[in-house]
Amino acid sequence: MKQTIYIDVLVGINLFINYFLLLAVSKFLSLPVKRSRMVAAAALGAAASLSILLPETNLFLSLAFKLAVSGLIVLFAYPYYGIKQFLRELAAFYIMSFAFAGFMLALWYFIAPQGLIIKNSVVYFNVSPLLLIILTIVCYFIIRLIHRITGRQAPEDLFCRIQIDFNGKSVSCAAKVDTGNTLTEPFSNAPVAVVCEDCLDGIAPQHESGKIRLVPFQAVSGEGLLPAFKPDKLTVMTGREKIEVHEVYIAVTKSKLGAFSALLNPDLLQKTSA
Repeated sequence: MKQTIYIDVLVGINLFINYFLLLAVSKFLSLPVKRSRMVAAAALGAAASLSILLPETNLFLSLAFKLAVSGLIVLFAYPYYGIKQFLRELAAFYIMSFAFAGFMLALWYFIAPQGLIIKNSVVYFNVSPLLLIILTIVCYFIIRLIHRITGRQAPEDLFCRIQIDFNGKSVSCAAKVDTGNTLTEPFSNAPVAVVCEDCLDGIAPQHESGKIRLVPFQAVSGEGLLPAFKPDKLTVMTGREKIEVHEVYIAVTKSKLGAFSALLNPDLLQKTSA
């Protein structure tokens, strides 16, 4: 028996699903988001759901299409902080998607709602607008509840990009606001940003220049000193604003910092340009 697909229901359902998935990813990764970007990304996913109207495609083409669309959705939804962070966001988006797919399979096998179709990796089922609104509200509060129970109260601007200006040169890199970074320069008490040496290639002053300070730090492996210099300006670019900081020191580390090139003292988000 042929099943009728209503375009408005198809797009509406997938708009809701994609927004829900993106919201879940942003909550669990504590990503700074703009509602307009989230809606645009969800709309892109909803438009891609029209592929259900196309003839059945082979598995390889279907997966390639889904991967390309998913990558674009993530790029639309969140600020870009480098390839490593992008892959982290994409992985989280797929984890949420797989969880949703598992739920839909359970719905299919145990409840078998009338009019449920899964084709070309797109889900469709006929649902009333009122039920869709109720589901949206319920899912939103479920996410909020889970987020509150897990206690992940990270700063809203946990991930950002920074630009370091020094002696007429500038470099930029992906950074993370680290609540465990309470480093300050001992004499001025200025907050310190820890930056990978690779990111500062060609801009950091030499030790013999007299512009280097030593910043003491404590780690699991013990205590130590990090060479640091004062830049002309540090610009912190979050998903909402740009913050220019002048009273700051850049500590240089040879250690890898995971998916990021810099760890920021949270106090830097409270600093404004002088």
